[in-house]
Amino acid sequence: MPAKPEGIAPKLLLDQVKATAPWAFRLDPPLAAAQILSGAPELDRRWRKGEASEEYLVTMLAAHFTTVATFSPTDVDQRIRLHAWSQLEGRRLSSAIDRVEEVTRWDVRPVSARHVVLGKEILAGHQGEWFSVMAGALGRALALKDAPMVERTTAWIEAELAREAKLVERARKKGTDQQLLSVVTTVAHNLGDLSRVVDTWRPAHAQSEVGRRYQRLGHDDGERFGGMFVYAGALNKRFMALENHRFLPLRVPRALRREREFLLPFGPYFYDWGRMIASTKLLEDVERAEILLALLNVHERRTDEQGCLRAIAGIHSIFPGGVQKLARLLPPGQGTALARIGVERALREPEPDFLKRFHAGIER
Repeated sequence: MPAKPEGIAPKLLLDQVKATAPWAFRLDPPLAAAQILSGAPELDRRWRKGEASEEYLVTMLAAHFTTVATFSPTDVDQRIRLHAWSQLEGRRLSSAIDRVEEVTRWDVRPVSARHVVLGKEILAGHQGEWFSVMAGALGRALALKDAPMVERTTAWIEAELAREAKLVERARKKGTDQQLLSVVTTVAHNLGDLSRVVDTWRPAHAQSEVGRRYQRLGHDDGERFGGMFVYAGALNKRFMALENHRFLPLRVPRALRREREFLLPFGPYFYDWGRMIASTKLLEDVERAEILLALLNVHERRTDEQGCLRAIAGIHSIFPGGVQKLARLLPPGQGTALARIGVERALREPEPDFLKRFHAGIER
């Protein structure tokens, strides 16, 4: 009798993606991920019988690809990083890695506003997700003592690390301040994803030469890759770590999930995003007011974070009557945070002045 399947049922996973990224099914050309997810109802039947484990892995990867840069990502992290690999070996392990490699080649630009383009290279937090998935496969290969699979997954990780180190160096030498900070925050995120999965390996493997190689790449003892990861880690900690968290209050306004254009870019560069929110015909004013309230709630939680303030300033710069008029659409008392000194100061600060202040002290 087949084992009872574990995880989120494929049909439910499809519903979750449609709830948080409905626009992904309207893109032209169609997303490969959306086409895979559209097969979830048929997959569901076989999954419940304990069949089609590889197809289920790819469906989870498609869901993660589509939603990880949205306001409410689907919760499949542990499955694609750890659980999906625990029963694989031999040809099944090799075939699953084949499928992961296919997914890593998908273009992230249609599903993420948090990407950087340098020349012909694209860098995004998605690469960190694939680091973590490949680290899960590598941990399984180490447990099996499967030398070819250890070599294969290690080679993929090493090649991506080398690429990202070069992008840090390129941005440091030739990129704008915003490009450089966007690159370093992405790389810091990606290295964190890699090291967190390595930390979950069996102790003997996590403490092995392979494990130690991937655990502290962005720290002071990370000597590999010309010190680029140490540089990225320090710059990220100083400028960007506070500015790129989960922004949980922004999960509340459901209108933000409706269109791809509403995806949040890198913090703290939310000024133009705020202007778009204030002027787009895709939102009603009452929805704009809900978004304003969510931004104020972000500020209430993290008063020293700048991105939400720049979004509010962007809204204020273009909405007729400013944010004070928009706040009249909120229930009584919910717009009081507009009177906070940080908000008032942000509304008075032109965006060029903010950028000059924020970028001051960048070391190249």
